[in-house]
Amino acid sequence: MSSVIRPLAILCAFVFGWFVPQGAALNFLIPWLVGFMLFATFLGLDLRKLTPKRSHFAIVVLNLGIGIAGYFLVGLFAPGNDQIKQAALFAGLAPTATAAPAVAGFLKRQAEYVVTGLVLSTAAVALALPALLSWVLHREGSSAEFLAAFASVAKSVGLTIVLPILLARICRAIFPKSRDFGRRAKNVTFAAWVSMIAIIACRASKFIRESGSELGLGTLMEVAAISLAICMINFGLGYCVGEKNLRPEASQTLGQKNTGIMIAFASMYAEPLVALGPTFYVLWHNSWNAIQLALTRDEKTDSKR
Repeated sequence: MSSVIRPLAILCAFVFGWFVPQGAALNFLIPWLVGFMLFATFLGLDLRKLTPKRSHFAIVVLNLGIGIAGYFLVGLFAPGNDQIKQAALFAGLAPTATAAPAVAGFLKRQAEYVVTGLVLSTAAVALALPALLSWVLHREGSSAEFLAAFASVAKSVGLTIVLPILLARICRAIFPKSRDFGRRAKNVTFAAWVSMIAIIACRASKFIRESGSELGLGTLMEVAAISLAICMINFGLGYCVGEKNLRPEASQTLGQKNTGIMIAFASMYAEPLVALGPTFYVLWHNSWNAIQLALTRDEKTDSKR
């Protein structure tokens, strides 16, 4: 697939999602699409390279810190509006997206680095989430409720990360040549990613259409702007804390978020407005991914001249 088409494909996915909100009914396909992407990625990974680096721990701290800082900073400019503050928290707190390693591969970066960051950030958020939910949402909650929240994140991690790793290792042991599958099937993997973006966009469109009339355009734009600012900070700080030869990977690890988990928790424990924080983040981080793909294409073109 031509690198010219890839950024356009992402744009088309967003357009499709906005005009066809009924596509949200296909939401059940997302775990399968992510699982396939990770399986294809893990087939070609050298697990010996999955070692934490200094920047990984900086990313974990920032992952938690940016969400909490966003909560307080928004409170300075919108005092008394707890829902907008919570929207900032949920947008910033999301761990690394399960699709991030595959995207790193599309960008010709080290997927192993992103996988390590994915595991660490997800574990950190899973451990911190019960306490943060209790503090931010002003509810004590039962221990059983918080254990259920932790179990939900753990289940997501197990199905979307651990299972693809195990299947990939088994497949490589039985069919050694399968390690080349990920490289040969990049177009198929990319199609799976675009399909996932389209479904997420459909879900976001449906959510905005259903809640937008109640919230008002001004409120929607405010949450969208806050989410955009958090996205820019994440990608920027991620680049800054990464080692010299791993800055793009660190940027991707901190910037591309697993918004699905945070949308789910926001929907369960907070008001609809809160879920719009990570919902808008879907638009921003995938838009930046499309720009990166276009920039990667331009770098290839320049190198051939």
